[in-house]
Parts: sequence; structure tokens; C-alpha cells
Amino acid sequence: MDNRHRLLMAHNPGRLSWQEIATTQAGVITMRDALATGLTRTEIRARLAAGGWHQPFRGVLVTDVSDARGPQHLWAAVQAIGPGAVLAGASAASLAGLVGYEREPVTVLVPTPRRATAPPGVLLRHSARLDLTEVDPLRLPRRTTPSRSVIDMAEWAPSRPLAQAIIVDAVHQGVVTLRGLQAALTRRGPITRRTLVADCLDRLGADAPHLTGLAFHHLARAHGLPTGSVAVEGPADEPMSRLRVRYESWRVQVEVAAGVARPGLQRTSGGALLVRLPPSALRQQPTEAAGLVAAALRQQGWPHPLREISATLAS
Repeated sequence: MDNRHRLLMAHNPGRLSWQEIATTQAGVITMRDALATGLTRTEIRARLAAGGWHQPFRGVLVTDVSDARGPQHLWAAVQAIGPGAVLAGASAASLAGLVGYEREPVTVLVPTPRRATAPPGVLLRHSARLDLTEVDPLRLPRRTTPSRSVIDMAEWAPSRPLAQAIIVDAVHQGVVTLRGLQAALTRRGPITRRTLVADCLDRLGADAPHLTGLAFHHLARAHGLPTGSVAVEGPADEPMSRLRVRYESWRVQVEVAAGVARPGLQRTSGGALLVRLPPSALRQQPTEAAGLVAAALRQQGWPHPLREISATLAS
């Protein structure tokens, strides 16, 4: 029986014990569910008084005080606000793997019609557009999808530069895809930073292999480079996918990837030369990028056309 099935059964008295319910919720259980399993208020007060349990918010119990560093505070926040509540923003995105924003306040989102009071230390937000497509169906505690979480983070960020940094970090860390963010932005409806987010996504899209591949092709033709074998690792429209160009005859490879900080040249364990380029180098420094590729090819024995022409004229 999976955790979701257990939680669905949790609201049917007698179907699960309080231990089973709490186990699926990082040790957290509501007072209502605890009573429904057969525990009495006297028993609950005794456990609280003994220090084995504690009550962070009204109506919410933590049954395992040894796990304070885990997701208990997130479970407790969602349970305290009740039906329709989901983790959102940085709270949800951090659970999806986003690093660097864990210190943000616990944020819980509820549909606009839902009236609720945020417990201490919890930031409560409302959304007129919060349906099942925006809630992650596979993860607990209930939370917005990674893409919706990142769009919300950008909308709620205290500054425009931070909003852009959040989007870039989420894509570069592999927490979300460009396609997912674009879909989430469309579903999100009117937000004040729609244009800023859309522009940021467009800039990230310029790093996708289907565009960097064209840029490399034009660069190669303009600088007389030979034709290589081109392959894409990952979806061609995603900026974190890699473009690879192989020159098998000279054992040279070119890798264009958003994760590359600066142009560089290195020798692989197999003896080939690897040229690594960030996508921006093809747009902003095409001559330098072409020069690095040409240098690698010449080092591996490529007879540069200009050298052949010079040799012919000299003879």
C-alpha cells in the first residue's frame, strides 16, 4: 500500500493506527486524526507533558521529536492550515532539489476562496489559479509542481535580479525544464513579472542545442573549419542539453554546454582533444571560439586551408 493510499484511508476511523498515519507524514498527525484512531485527549496530553510529543501549531501534533531537522515543519505547516493547502514557492522547490533557497520562510498556498489563518512562522499566500495540474501528484506533503513553484518564487522575489537568478538557478540545477516553465507561466495567469520571466526564459532558450547548433554551423563556415559529426545529448530545445561536434579524423571533440563556465581545451583519457565552450561564446566571441577549435584541430594534424594556400603560393 503506497503512502497516498494510506493517507486517503487516514480519515476513516479504525482503518489505520495513529502510528501508521504519522509514519507517512514524517511523524506529524493532526489532533483530529489522532482522535479518530482511538487515542483520547487525556492520552495525548500525557504524551505532550512527558516530552515525547510536541504541538507546534494548534491542532497539529509531532510524534517523533528526534527528527526535528527533517520535513516535519513543512508537514506541520500544511496540516495546520488544512484542506486545500499546499507547500509553494521555495518550500516546494527546495523539496524538488533546488539548492540555495532553503532559508526562505515556509510558504503555503491556498485557493483564493479558502479562508485560513497562517500559524506563526508560516507565510500564507492565495492564488486564484490553483488546480490539480499545478499540484505535484506524486510527492508528499502536498506541494505545487517544481515549475509552478519556481514561477511563484520569481513573482514573489523581493527584486527583479533575484527573480531572474531564481529561474536561471532552477534550470541550471536541473530542477525544472524550460518547456515546463513556459507551460507553467502560461497557466499561471496574470502576474506582475510575466514579461520579465518570459524574457529570462527566452535568454535561456538561446543556449538550447537547436540554436547553438546553427550558431556553430555558421561559425564553422565563416572560419573555414571542417565539417564535423553533430549530436545532441538531451532534448534539442532545452538549454541544459549538450551539443557535441566530433572530428573523428583528427580525434577532436567540441562540447557546447550551459554548464561550461569559460572556453577551454583539455585532453581526454583516450588521447583526444576536447574543446569546451559555453553557448554564449558562439554568440559573443565567435572568432575566439573558432580559433580555439582550429588550434585543437591543427594540433591533431589538420591541414588548415590557409596553410595549404600559403604553401602553394610560396612554391
